[in-house]
Amino acid sequence: MTRENTRKRFWWISIAVWILLAGVLSAVAPGGKEFVVANKDGGLPSDAPSIIAAHEVETYFPNDGGLPLFAVFHTNQGFSEEEITETAKALESALASDERYEEVEVLPLSMLQAEQRQAFVSEDEKTFFVPLSLPESLEGKQLHELVDAVKKAVDSDLDDQIEAAWTGPAGIASDAVELFSRADLVLLLSTVGLILVLLLVIYRSPLLTLIPLAGAGIVYAVVDRIIGFATKEDWFGVDSQALSIMTILLFAVVTDYSLLIFSRYREELKRHENASAAMRETIRHVREPIFFSGSTIVLGVATLFFALYEPYRNFAPVFAIAAAAMLIAGLTLLPALFALIGRKAFWPVIPKYGDETIEKKTIWGKVARVVTEKPLRFMIPIILLLIVGAWNITNMKESYDLIASFPEDLSSRVGYERLGNAFSEGSLAPGSLLVVSEKELDLEGLQSVVNEIKETSGIANVTAQGNPLNAEGNAAKFSVTFKGNPYDAQALDTVLELREKADSVLQKAGLADANLYIAGESAINADVRDINDRDTWVVMIFMTILITIMLGLQTKSIMAPIYMMGSILLSFAATLGLSYFLFGIFLDLDGISYRMPLYAFVFLVALGVDYSIMLIARIREEMKVLPFDEAVRRGLEKTGGVISSAGLILAATFLVLATMPIYELKLFGFIMALGILIDTFIVRPLLIPAILVRLGKWSFWPKKM
Repeated sequence: MTRENTRKRFWWISIAVWILLAGVLSAVAPGGKEFVVANKDGGLPSDAPSIIAAHEVETYFPNDGGLPLFAVFHTNQGFSEEEITETAKALESALASDERYEEVEVLPLSMLQAEQRQAFVSEDEKTFFVPLSLPESLEGKQLHELVDAVKKAVDSDLDDQIEAAWTGPAGIASDAVELFSRADLVLLLSTVGLILVLLLVIYRSPLLTLIPLAGAGIVYAVVDRIIGFATKEDWFGVDSQALSIMTILLFAVVTDYSLLIFSRYREELKRHENASAAMRETIRHVREPIFFSGSTIVLGVATLFFALYEPYRNFAPVFAIAAAAMLIAGLTLLPALFALIGRKAFWPVIPKYGDETIEKKTIWGKVARVVTEKPLRFMIPIILLLIVGAWNITNMKESYDLIASFPEDLSSRVGYERLGNAFSEGSLAPGSLLVVSEKELDLEGLQSVVNEIKETSGIANVTAQGNPLNAEGNAAKFSVTFKGNPYDAQALDTVLELREKADSVLQKAGLADANLYIAGESAINADVRDINDRDTWVVMIFMTILITIMLGLQTKSIMAPIYMMGSILLSFAATLGLSYFLFGIFLDLDGISYRMPLYAFVFLVALGVDYSIMLIARIREEMKVLPFDEAVRRGLEKTGGVISSAGLILAATFLVLATMPIYELKLFGFIMALGILIDTFIVRPLLIPAILVRLGKWSFWPKKM
């Protein structure tokens, strides 16, 4: 068997293994979306104060638990007493007519006296609501299916003039599941379609367009089923947001690797008559950047394992699996696809063996010449502009209000805003105040506690439905209404203030041996805020250290990782600061989701390292035969087109998130696109080469030049 046949056999085996793996996994394993689950305890660790409080409430008041769901009814004409009663009866009878709803508890509003109902009816009598309670054990699809069934059962019996909206924690969670499930196919098709169009426009080669998409499709099939199998076996949990972002990242990065291989393969085909030999030489040059690129992404997302917040931790295995698969595919599947198609992959402009035609000077050749000749003219202004953008981070505010990112016409948001306008925002998610003692509690002492709590600036009211004591008399529960939005920073600060003053309040009331707990949405978000701050710093520090080490191993240098990582961190900070500034001007946003800074850091840093590795690897290769400044110029000229094309495609694919109905993902897509463009067209081709030339022989210290 000739060497040529041996190489072809290897390429065929590589493709066959990938296709076989995708086929077998598709037959025996479920897709990743099939076992999406909600995060237990709001994603918080079991020792978080709000989770401990929730468990205490369940222990002492087991029949008062459940996940709140509010049925909000509205009509512009206003409700009469008879209409309120009839509507409430319709809801109650609809739920009583089917055993599927036996676990749904509903307040029997129709049976209350008129004066008792007033607490649930707005002053203008245009809006009223009925509280329901669903089992807390329900999560994800099960919760959504029950809420959806309840909606349909009730809506079918309502008068056409009455608007019904469903909100509260259960309604919000249900709508979140629906939003992601109906957007998955749109996201995938949009991503594939956009990459297809961009590749055709940029490279004008049909086969080159299909190779990355075919490779990405095979890798996606494998990754999706591995994740589905792992979640089915309960090895880890996964949410829809992680899978949506993973889909975009996978297709974009596989396309990046394809463009890197394509660029080098085209060069080698002019030097080798045999396509397989050209690919062998191509792999020899691209395996280092692909290996270190994939490895840094794996290590980068793996740092999320150090997070305490479950949604962050669940991102880690999903993206680590995807990154590892992309790395392996970049060294096996993609080269095999290119090698077997050979020169035809570049049709209609096919590279010819021995072609020594002097290529036209590209725009990146001109940029490389100017940057290396006058580095300070680029380095100083770029650094100053990035610092100015980064400075705006000091003004950034975080939002913990998930429903604010929902479409305005979504049921849970409509109901949420109806309740807020008709009653008070704080009533949308009241907290629970629990007092527990080893001995029997007295009502006088409890009233003293209530009075002290009411004096807290962020508290609107503290009430009890009937007798606040449990059957044993050693625990009492009150409802706490916060002033303003229960998801705002003021409510979260109020929770922390209550926890700090709990001991002194109990002592004043003569209940020094008792304990005070605060449960509910505001308490949960107060803990999320604290843990998010901790996780953000931990992940950022660990990721920076690990990637710096990886860059040191690749460059065999101490100096190179410092300026490379420094430029990436500065680029990230400038992107986040500039994005926040633009959101404030054009979207009138006061804050962005608390999760965005960490997610943006993980992905912008990991992808920014990708392009740095591609550039530095080529410069180091050129240094073997050229003087340093010329090697920098040549390296930028050869990789500029690849990096800019890959960056443009990657930025565009993240903008596909604009098709998602979740506002939070739209903003994340914009941040990612802006950061990638800054890195691709400013930091990598201008700032890094300028720093290299200014540092000269110290650029790769301690390696001798």
